[in-house]
Amino acid sequence: MNASIAVVARRRGVRLGQDLIATLRAHLWLIAVAEIYIILAYGIALLLGRPGSISFLGYQRAFAIATPVVCGAFLVGRALYVMIAMRPRHLARAIIDDLSSNFLTQERLLHGLPILIVLPLFNSACTLMKTLIPALHPYDWDTTLARWDQTLHFGVAPWRILAPVMATPLMTHTANIVYCCWFFGLAGLWFWQAFALRDRLLRMQFFIAYMACFIVLGNIAATMLASVGPCFYGQLIDGPDPYAPLMQYLHQASLHSHINISVHLQAMLWDYYASGGAGVGAGISAMPSMHVAGATLFALLGWRTNRLLGIALSVNVGLILIAAVFLGWHYAVDGYAAIVGTVAIWWVVGAALQRTVAPSPVSTASEALHGACAGHG
Repeated sequence: MNASIAVVARRRGVRLGQDLIATLRAHLWLIAVAEIYIILAYGIALLLGRPGSISFLGYQRAFAIATPVVCGAFLVGRALYVMIAMRPRHLARAIIDDLSSNFLTQERLLHGLPILIVLPLFNSACTLMKTLIPALHPYDWDTTLARWDQTLHFGVAPWRILAPVMATPLMTHTANIVYCCWFFGLAGLWFWQAFALRDRLLRMQFFIAYMACFIVLGNIAATMLASVGPCFYGQLIDGPDPYAPLMQYLHQASLHSHINISVHLQAMLWDYYASGGAGVGAGISAMPSMHVAGATLFALLGWRTNRLLGIALSVNVGLILIAAVFLGWHYAVDGYAAIVGTVAIWWVVGAALQRTVAPSPVSTASEALHGACAGHG
C-alpha cells in the first residue's frame, strides 16, 4: 500500500516537473526579453552612478498585495455566480467543484506563474528607466508639444476647450476617479490574462505587446521626447507657464475634496524627482501617455474577446484621454501618439505571432505548452 502511494506520488511529481518545464519553455521569449531588459536597465543605472535608484521590492510588494485581493475577488464573484445563476441543490459542494475543476487547476496555476514572477521585475526595470530620463536627455520638448497641442486644436489649448464642462467639482472628481481606476483595470487584465487558457495566442500577444509598449513607448520614446507635462511645466520649463490657471484650479479643487487625488500624486512624483528617489510609478514623463497606451491595449484585447467589452473599453480610452488632459498630466498629443503607437505595436506583434505559431489545435495541457514553445522558438 505504501509502495503504491509512493509510486503515485513520484509519478505526480514527475508530471508536475514536466509541466513546469513546459510552462517555462512556453514563456521563454517573455522571460528572456524581461531578463535582458532588467539587466540593461540596472546596468545603465550603475553606469550613470545612480545605484540608489535601483529597487526590486516596490512592485513585488504591490503584486503580493494585489494577487490575493484580485484572485480572491474573482473567486467570490464566481461563487456568487454559481449561487445565483446555477442555483445548485448543494451550494457548498457545487462551488468547490466548480472552482477546483475549472479555475484552481494545476494547468491554470502553472500557466500564470511565469507572469506573476516576471512582470513585477519587468515593471521595476521600466520604472527605473523612467526615473533615469533626466540623466539621459534634458526635458526640452514641452514647449514644442504645447505648441503642437494648440495648432491641432485651432489655436486653443485642449484643457481650455474642456474647461467649460470639466471645471466643476462633480466632473473634476469624476475625471480623477476615471484616471486612477486605470490602475485597477490594469491589475484586473494582468491577472485575467495571466491565468487565461482559452486563447493562448491572444494571451501571448497581450503580454508581448504590453512589454513592447512600455519599452518602446514608455522608455525609449519617452526619453527621446523628454517632457514633463502641464502639471510640472511651471516648475521645470523656463518662461511663462500657460498651464498656471489650470493647475491653480486643480489645487483649489483639491482643498475641497479628497477625491481629487491627482494633485497629491503629482506632489508625490515631484518629491521622488527632487530627492532622486524611486518607488512604484516614479519618474516624470509626459510624451507619450502610458495611461492612454494602456487603455488602448485594454480596448484592443477587449475587441478580440467580446464586442460589448471592446466598445466599453474603447469609450474608456476617450475618457482616460480627457481626464489626462484636464488633470494636467498630459498634452493631448501625448495621448494621440500613444494610441497610434500602441495600435502599431499590437498589429506588429500579432502579425509576428501568426507567422511563427503553428495554427493546429492541441488537446492536452502539456501538448499546448510544448506547441507554444515550438511556435515561439
